Amino acid sequence: MGGNSSRPWTELSGETNWKDMLDPLDEDLRMYLIHYGERVQAIGDAYNGQTESEGYGLPLFPMDKLFSEVGLETANNPFRYEVTQYFYVPMHLLPVLLDRSWVGYVAVSTDEGSKTLGRRDILVAWRGTADLLEAFYDLQDDLVPATDIFKDDTDTKIHSGFYRLYRKNDDRDQYTKLSARDQVLREVRKQVDLYASKNETISITVVGHSLGAALATINALDIVTNGYNVPTNFPKKACLVTAFPLPVPRYYHVGEQLMVDSRKSPYLRPLTSGITGAVETGHLLETCLHLVAGTQGIDSREFDLGGRRGIALVNKGWDGLKDDYKIPAYWWVAKNKNMVQNGNDGSWSLAAPYIPPPPEDDQNE
Repeated sequence: MGGNSSRPWTELSGETNWKDMLDPLDEDLRMYLIHYGERVQAIGDAYNGQTESEGYGLPLFPMDKLFSEVGLETANNPFRYEVTQYFYVPMHLLPVLLDRSWVGYVAVSTDEGSKTLGRRDILVAWRGTADLLEAFYDLQDDLVPATDIFKDDTDTKIHSGFYRLYRKNDDRDQYTKLSARDQVLREVRKQVDLYASKNETISITVVGHSLGAALATINALDIVTNGYNVPTNFPKKACLVTAFPLPVPRYYHVGEQLMVDSRKSPYLRPLTSGITGAVETGHLLETCLHLVAGTQGIDSREFDLGGRRGIALVNKGWDGLKDDYKIPAYWWVAKNKNMVQNGNDGSWSLAAPYIPPPPEDDQNE
């Protein structure tokens, strides 16, 4: 977008607060949102959630293979990025336990991708809640001053669970010696300075889903408030920072909102089906992207995907489609649940997982 769009990329990234673009949804902005949503979905698709695995909580793939392994480097997708950093959060309640969880990545558009986007885009993506311990942070909804971000301003307050997780570190674990906040800000500073030194036009786009939507919003505010979008040697060249939270927790609304209605999709199960019904189905990122792809405006009864996104994606990690479409539920699974056969004696065992280097090792390479 930008290079191949009828609108300037700055408008798509919110320079005019998306004036006259949200209802009905501007077509270029629609594809823009889908693009960024897919980059968040990549984390969930590549997250090792197999509790039996030594790689539980870590990415399944190296940084240079992430997007190809989750299907984002097809011939019809002009958006190209390279991941430059994975980042992690501590994931334990008791101090005697050590654990870590992959929560996102920083990526930068390639030369090819930058031509499509109209600038060099630094992308920060945060995933949604992946386990019960993270749900514990979701529930800590009292408001606290965010003085690490806003310094002496004690009037600006943030959901305490999100703020705590964003800033939490554990120096006993090589993946979380730095908080997710510090891991991200350090990498953003590095990339901003690198491309500013090449006199390139730069943007920073921060995206997230659910818990990650809240963390992305905090992160974007942090980047701007503390000048991480300002190149060290070019203080007059601050770059535009945009947050796209998809979908955001109800108690965390800031900025402009795009309203969609899941009842208008003819493909989804009735809202009353299942135990959790519309709450769970509507909150899933793939459902959200399905609705973005098909919405014709909040007051319109029409829903038209227009070939933008296949309906099978709705059932990737859920059972949200009507039975008429005969798409298996929960179809995004590893072959044989990562069990592999020994070619000599025929026995089966769990495949050795990918174990990424810790963030500090990545940065010293």
